[in-house]
Amino acid sequence: MNYYGGDMVNEINEKEIIEGILKGDKERLDELISLYGKLVYYIANSILTEAHEKRYLDECYDDVFISLWFNMDCFDDEKGSLKSWIVSIAKYKAIDIKRKISNHNKTFEYKDEITHIKNDCSLESIENNELIEDLLNTLDDMDREIFLKRYLKGFSIEEIAQELGYSKDYIYTRISRARKKMKKIAGDING
Repeated sequence: MNYYGGDMVNEINEKEIIEGILKGDKERLDELISLYGKLVYYIANSILTEAHEKRYLDECYDDVFISLWFNMDCFDDEKGSLKSWIVSIAKYKAIDIKRKISNHNKTFEYKDEITHIKNDCSLESIENNELIEDLLNTLDDMDREIFLKRYLKGFSIEEIAQELGYSKDYIYTRISRARKKMKKIAGDING
């Protein structure tokens, strides 16, 4: 039987590429990049859609292939094709970069909001703003987002719950825990 039909050639080629990468053959990595580079770039570009995110496309692309180089031993062809695995890794890397960019930008937004709560430039006000910023940084991303929506932006518990897709009780519990944590840390700092 002749195996020069598309999928069979790809399967044979993929097996050789996988085996080569497992042996540390960089030429096989180049072949993998030739096969799937455009797909990885397309996926990253479809997730990193904002103008300020576009500068991270190359980083995402590189991260995917570095990850494949160092983790090819994790590929299991019984769980799916190499292409599907690469697509999953590319999506994960792009979403992770998008999340990091978003969190970085939120930190700047929070600092701006905290700084503009008071236009008072007294030393006490500056110290209070720094304390608030330090306390907010002790919270995980979800708690910080909920806390800021509630206390800086004035959202109701119901609005936050609806926006984030959780119950009001869940949001209330998260706010309560965040407040207790911040009070304890503030007490430790001041005490």
